[in-house]
Amino acid sequence: MKFAMRGQGSTEYLVLLAVALIVALVAIALLGWFPGVSGDTRESQSRSYWNGAQPFSVIEYKSSSTTGNLTLTLRNERSEKLTITGISVDGTALNLSSNISIKGGEEQTIEVALPAASQCDTAGDMFEYDLQFVYNTKTISGIVQTGARPLIGKCS
Repeated sequence: MKFAMRGQGSTEYLVLLAVALIVALVAIALLGWFPGVSGDTRESQSRSYWNGAQPFSVIEYKSSSTTGNLTLTLRNERSEKLTITGISVDGTALNLSSNISIKGGEEQTIEVALPAASQCDTAGDMFEYDLQFVYNTKTISGIVQTGARPLIGKCS
């Protein structure tokens, strides 16, 4: 009878240890340790960050695998009119056909061609871009807004 009780205690201990390890692995995956598992979490965090960025928030965005373009819906969070003179992705300046003026509180959708190295290959793949805006106010030129987080999403 003594041996049976020792075996039961060992079994219970191993089961509790297994449960603790599974909980720990799930927690690590949710915190972003495993890139394949945490893609949706990182995308959600990126969307949240860029939706509240100042002075230009990125309301919606997509990167197309068929056209090689990045489409951004921007909102000017300030009360004054701002003019975007440049946009950079991963340190490479994108070609803008003209400066983009956005009034205070206004939203505007723009589409820009990405450099070949940054383009999506296949729909459904994840992309990650370091995004930077250069803009002017009425009195100051060449102000730079650099994102503290990359723009992360799935290619369409």
